[in-house]
Amino acid sequence: MPVTKPAPTAPPGRNAKLWMAAFVVGLVVVGVVMTTSTPPSAPREGLSLPRLPPPPADVPALLRRLGVGSVAWFACALWAPAFWWLAWRVPLSQHRSPRSLATHLGLVAAAIFVTCVAHFLVAYRGSSLAPAFSTFFPVALGANAVPLLAVAALANGAEVRRRALRSVLEAQRLRAELAESRLAAVTAQLQPHFLFNTLQGISTLIHRDPLAADRMLVQLSDLLREVLRRSRHSLVPLGDELRMTGTYLDLARVRYGDRLRVVIDADEATRGALVPVLLLQPLVENALTHGIGPRATGGTVGITTRRSGNALVVTVWDDGEGPGRSIIEGTGVGNTRERLRVAFGDEQALELGPRSGGGTEVIVRLPVRFPDEGAS
Repeated sequence: MPVTKPAPTAPPGRNAKLWMAAFVVGLVVVGVVMTTSTPPSAPREGLSLPRLPPPPADVPALLRRLGVGSVAWFACALWAPAFWWLAWRVPLSQHRSPRSLATHLGLVAAAIFVTCVAHFLVAYRGSSLAPAFSTFFPVALGANAVPLLAVAALANGAEVRRRALRSVLEAQRLRAELAESRLAAVTAQLQPHFLFNTLQGISTLIHRDPLAADRMLVQLSDLLREVLRRSRHSLVPLGDELRMTGTYLDLARVRYGDRLRVVIDADEATRGALVPVLLLQPLVENALTHGIGPRATGGTVGITTRRSGNALVVTVWDDGEGPGRSIIEGTGVGNTRERLRVAFGDEQALELGPRSGGGTEVIVRLPVRFPDEGAS
């Protein structure tokens, strides 16, 4: 049985191009026919499509067509200061909305009526063909009411926006002042606690080692002087906080002697970042009390700072026995957590837990801020 070969077919792409070419040619033919042919019942001469009127030949005619120079334009310019003044003096506030609205509508109604009277006088001054004012008034009302109402609405809208922006700025200022006051109050609670613990340490040395107690008193006075100097600010550079904490650790060395070892690893790029005043001292004190104090052999207290993206990470750790199964926050850690929350809101975090390799660590994460970005 002979085998018949299928007829060759054109590629799909070629068929599409042929159909597109035929479509374009058809459009061109239809366009040529429509532009060259005329209806048999209409003469070719004088046949034209309707056109828009030509633009004015001179500027005055254009301004007249736009309405510039009309009574309504002058009335809007003259009444605008009154509308703006009334919007400022009698705002459309919620607690007195009916009275304010009536006052504004009264002024707008008076402005429209006076403008219509002025329009009538300007249009028919000295003319014997002047119509009755009752006949002219509805026409003038339609020409003058809308522009004056628009200007009054614009004035009130601008005043409402100005007051809303002022309210937002005032609310932000009050929130900042409240946060500042709360932060200062919590910091004030921390200072007596820190002073009491330090004096208690000095009292244990007075009879056992008077010279060491004397050195601690001198160092304590230096530290208190620095704390009082910094107490006017809620945020200080991390470098200053590290220096104050170093002075506090010098006090602790007098008390603990060779039992205390200190490791500070602070990234230079983080020293200018702003942190709450007395951020490190309560955390270091917590490490000394719970990590170093109970051990006869003492231990190491460390401070590490680094930057991770837009976050400042501060870690205070010790190699003591660790927090155990139950973690109980003391006054220092709880106070620090509250101050961080007040100063940075949800942008901060404080984690207290066991340290890898033994001991306890407190990790504080804060947004990176520098003094030129606005310090408190």
